[in-house]
Amino acid sequence: MANSAAQQLNQGMLSLVDLNFILVNKLVVLVVVILFFVTVTVVRRMQGKSLSSQAPTALKLSLLGLVLLYFEATLTGYPNYSLILARLQSVIVLICLAKLVIYVLVDMVLSLRRHGDVPMLLRDAIQLAVYLAAGIVSLRLVFQVDLSAVITTTTVLTAAIAFAMQTTLSNAFYGFTVQIDPLMTRGSWITIPEKNLFGEIVNVGFRYITLRTLDNNQVLVPNAVVVQSVVTTHGSLSEAAHERAALTLTIGLPYELPPEQAKALLLQVLQEECLVLDEPQPVVRLQTMNDSSIVYLLKFWLADPAQRNLALSEIQTKAWYAVHRSGWSFPFPHRQLVTAPLKESFPNQRDEILSGVRQSHLFDVLTADEVAHFVDSAKMRSFAPGEAAVRQGDAGSSLFFVLRGEMLVEVDGSEVARLGQGRMFGEMSLLTGEPRKATVRACTETILAELSKSVIAELMNNNDKLMERLGEALSRHTASNQQQQGQQVEPGAGERSPVDYLKRLRDFFGKG
Repeated sequence: MANSAAQQLNQGMLSLVDLNFILVNKLVVLVVVILFFVTVTVVRRMQGKSLSSQAPTALKLSLLGLVLLYFEATLTGYPNYSLILARLQSVIVLICLAKLVIYVLVDMVLSLRRHGDVPMLLRDAIQLAVYLAAGIVSLRLVFQVDLSAVITTTTVLTAAIAFAMQTTLSNAFYGFTVQIDPLMTRGSWITIPEKNLFGEIVNVGFRYITLRTLDNNQVLVPNAVVVQSVVTTHGSLSEAAHERAALTLTIGLPYELPPEQAKALLLQVLQEECLVLDEPQPVVRLQTMNDSSIVYLLKFWLADPAQRNLALSEIQTKAWYAVHRSGWSFPFPHRQLVTAPLKESFPNQRDEILSGVRQSHLFDVLTADEVAHFVDSAKMRSFAPGEAAVRQGDAGSSLFFVLRGEMLVEVDGSEVARLGQGRMFGEMSLLTGEPRKATVRACTETILAELSKSVIAELMNNNDKLMERLGEALSRHTASNQQQQGQQVEPGAGERSPVDYLKRLRDFFGKG
């Protein structure tokens, strides 16, 4: 029974003996390998491409095999030396043949199918499989080793080796995981915050991936570290810009600088930087309000992730100059004794207010001194885009003068007008206390001058005839507005005389 099993095993192993024709025709195999790799070398040289790592080694081994073949033929009188040379030459022939097979599979077949981009992990796997097959053939045909006995006696040793190499094996397993991940392909840029690494993936191997940093250093990161860490992917040059991750930068500016002006200033810096893409458009947002500064977040895209450090340097440099050209500076935590008044965010623009009030026929009844006193009491009010200065139906007792920006006038939710620089609104509420007839909100960052009821009341106390003159002016102002807007005069409302408005003025200011 044992003899029958042995015969079946030997018959199964005899299939390997069919490969003896390779070892018998060593000279033919070596010549074929030499001719093949010489041709490959010449062709790649003519195309200006680099040589494969397989070619030089295969050529050297083939030439060594020919030398050993010569010595084998000349040492026929020394059987022991002849046997050693024959076995050594057989091993060399198998290695040369393995390199030929690897080159054909990897550098020709797979390279053509994958357009020249063969992952290192796949390349290494094919090399390992081919060399393993060559080793098995060498043990069986050259050294006449019974493979079944080797497998049986090395089971425990294999388990021990596997336990000792568990880290290496885990890295190899993780290598397959990384390799099949489309976000971790060659050419992709990634960040590993835990290791303070940012670079381009240039290779994914069995044990590690290779990153090329911005300093052109190649960093070997074990696959286990990549899989077990938080990794941020930034895309690659082959992807469209909108598919890649944006780059962010934070800059702190003083509280005195209005946010809309600060965002416009920083956005202009981004738009003028040649390294920043126009599409997708860069964005500036207010991020946080710290103890000593308002922090703004700059978000933008680069044409090439490799320009990250250069772009950050250029943007921060140009932001410094832009901020200082605008008359501001960068805040930082410090203690100081303030001996001079702080710079106002919105300085009182007295001349503009004075000019606007003089142009209004409603206030032409005021003397020059009264207008000056009226203007000097104005308070600056700033509004961000979308904020409402007044709301329809609310009680009011002040007038607003637009110094900067544009205001949107809405009646019952519908836009009816826009007020630019130099326009007024709220006259009726200032003089009669009427509810606001419209909602007026800022379209852009807007600066308004607010003139309140208290100042008019003070002027009336000093001038008894002022109320009569304002009543007449108010009547003319209402009629003029209705005529300019093409409105139909409502019965009763359009017939109000200066006496009617004088009565309303007296009631509102408590002089009835």
